[in-house]
Amino acid sequence: MAEWTGTTRTGIDGCLTAADVEWLTELMAVDSVSPLEGGPLDGAARAQRVFLAGAAERGFRTVLHQTPAPQLLRRPEVPAPVREAAERDLPAFLSGQPSVVAAWGSPQPQERRMVVNFHVDTVGPHVPPRLEGRVLHGRGAVDDKGPGIAAAVGVAAAFAEDPGLDGRIEVQIASVPGEEGGAMGTYGTRALVDAGYTGRLMVFAEPTGNTFMDACTAAMTPRITVLGEDSTDDHPGDGHNATVVLGFLADFLARRLGPLAHGMGAKLCVAGLHTGTAHNRVYGGGRLLLNIAYPDTEQAELLAAALGVLLEEARAEFAQAHAHDPFARRTVKDWQRIVRLDWLKQGLPTLRNRDPEAEGMLTQAGFTRHDGLADGSAFTCDAIWAPGPGRYVAVCGPGRLDANGAHTPAEFVDLDDLDAYALRVKELVHTFAARTA
Repeated sequence: MAEWTGTTRTGIDGCLTAADVEWLTELMAVDSVSPLEGGPLDGAARAQRVFLAGAAERGFRTVLHQTPAPQLLRRPEVPAPVREAAERDLPAFLSGQPSVVAAWGSPQPQERRMVVNFHVDTVGPHVPPRLEGRVLHGRGAVDDKGPGIAAAVGVAAAFAEDPGLDGRIEVQIASVPGEEGGAMGTYGTRALVDAGYTGRLMVFAEPTGNTFMDACTAAMTPRITVLGEDSTDDHPGDGHNATVVLGFLADFLARRLGPLAHGMGAKLCVAGLHTGTAHNRVYGGGRLLLNIAYPDTEQAELLAAALGVLLEEARAEFAQAHAHDPFARRTVKDWQRIVRLDWLKQGLPTLRNRDPEAEGMLTQAGFTRHDGLADGSAFTCDAIWAPGPGRYVAVCGPGRLDANGAHTPAEFVDLDDLDAYALRVKELVHTFAARTA
């Protein structure tokens, strides 16, 4: 692996050292793909141990190292895939998904506390780290292990520069599982916020190009299922053809629900459709998944209601289109009995907050506010759980989800971007102390 000097391209001394890059690559080497994406149940737990060991070497004290409580998974807004994954082996799932909090500075009340949050779970498949010059490739490089480690390095550097910060402010690094795979932070970030691990300023270290956004979308996931009877290619009219129904619905909803969502500032993703793989069988069962990202809960409610109405309109249009099709006669007749709508994820809050004083802190540290709702670049992350009285929530980190290949096998981050972020976080700690103490 190539050695990195810890200086920026401009020659200005940075925060990241070779030891810090080694800490990051060790963390990235841990396969912590979300169990919801086929990863190991204990991946997050192993990653957290690596994070805590490196944090302790840099002067952080461990405030919390705790697995989620079983009752968290019974809340109604917890996505169905989370509950299903936990039900398969609840003890192993819980023990493998701990959250940790590491802190610099003696304990302080919320108004003198800053929190930086990042997640150690990743999407699949796992991609081992590889350093080529100043570019680090691999899973978690930019989403989200790289930003988290860079933030921790920046925090430690600030306290090293000014030991007097201890006693004036506290900075916590929250390292959480359960952000990817549709988990939406329901048993990671949400649990920490509910337990009071909050601050006057809460920064979620997600890739935003070193700008900051104070608004996030949330997402809901409807599932349309066909529960009919199979038949063979010799008698295709004897069964219910789920492939024809769901293919029709995918096109119908893209044409009808998609523009409606766009007009509301939401995004419709017509996602996975599955019935079967054989060429000589009519599949009577299958499912179609949609994902709807929305900027506020009122629009989510309107779109959910619209989906129900559109499914009725789809039934009528399907019946008319197949009125003279002998192979679809039984499917048309039994539509209301075999076609079902349920929700894998629904009822999640969104983030939208403003705070001139806190925004000024970020701006003074070198970050620029970016209105992601205005240009459509706002995305969904577990920052949705963080807003509350006396605190300002911003999503802010190095790199960009699209430009840096997040969620693809080509994920990477430039070490200079991480270093620039660490430097700005260091300045943010100093600014936070000056403005709040």
